[in-house]
Amino acid sequence: MRLGRQAFVFPNFPFPSHMSPTAGWSAAAPRSPVSRGGDLDRIQSLSGRVFGPTRLRATEADAALDARIDTSTIGRLTLVTIAYNQAVQIEPQPNKDEFVIQTVLAGTCRVETPRGAMLMPPGATFVFSPTVPATLSLDPGCERFSVVIRRQLIDEAFRQQFSFEPPVPIEFDMQPVADDGRAARWQALVSYLRAETRVRREGSGVPAVDGSIERIVLSTLLLDRFAADGNMLPRRFEAVLPDYVRNAIAYLRANLDQPLTLEQIAAHCGVSARTLQLGFRKSKNTTPMEYLRLLRLHGARADLQRARQEKGMVSAIALRHGFTHLSLFSREYRREFGELPSQTLRAAAQQGG
Repeated sequence: MRLGRQAFVFPNFPFPSHMSPTAGWSAAAPRSPVSRGGDLDRIQSLSGRVFGPTRLRATEADAALDARIDTSTIGRLTLVTIAYNQAVQIEPQPNKDEFVIQTVLAGTCRVETPRGAMLMPPGATFVFSPTVPATLSLDPGCERFSVVIRRQLIDEAFRQQFSFEPPVPIEFDMQPVADDGRAARWQALVSYLRAETRVRREGSGVPAVDGSIERIVLSTLLLDRFAADGNMLPRRFEAVLPDYVRNAIAYLRANLDQPLTLEQIAAHCGVSARTLQLGFRKSKNTTPMEYLRLLRLHGARADLQRARQEKGMVSAIALRHGFTHLSLFSREYRREFGELPSQTLRAAAQQGG
């Protein structure tokens, strides 16, 4: 099921004094540019290398544009601290491949999306999805810290975390996380990442921990967003799974079109049918065969959301996911998603233009 076309927002918390946003910055653009035009092009190009294709507009036509950018990498994460010397407007371009988790360190940032506008004060953290249109208006004192993550890494982390195919596309809602410690946890994580950046700049970092840091960031992002949203995952979702249940799910996913039996699945996982049943009941409160049905339905939905509206397409996708009776498939699909397969296909075709 698609998420709303918005960014994801955490309630704002003030930064402690040791998180001075101007500490330890390096100049990424000349302080004395030859011309404003050259400035804008150079800074826009640099920004594009970090954040993906971006259109940048300076608000002061008669003033030189300058930017301060500090970048580093931890594993496959890119960490960026950035500020401009004047108010700017930023518009991420279509077909980007980057998700950006962004925290406002100082100043304010106004974000406009198709569903409205929000003012982001210092301490606000939010996630931009590459498929979501957005425009950012920064005041002259706005400084931001961002974690940039490529789409492929998000998809990979989703599969590892949930043993389930990610939605197409993954998008994050602009909805505050409940004030139950999660927002404060994100602020602590931002503090840690910025401290780790400073440590590495001084040459005393430990690259061996890159994978662990990467997993913490991705797991926190995905669990905070998706574990609380049953619409995105099979019913009765549970993130922590025994190895044999995780292996069973991987086997089911790889054989959606096959007439599998409980005994076949158990044999593949090296456990008895009873053990497999009990494992699924304990970790997912369902049976392996019911879970297979859900995997097939969600897999079919993902394909319908990507497919072209052509004659016989619904039948072909149903067969590909192990449904040999089209009427039964349509009934179960409607019960699970609240619409017919043909309606999903038609909506996807209309959105694709």
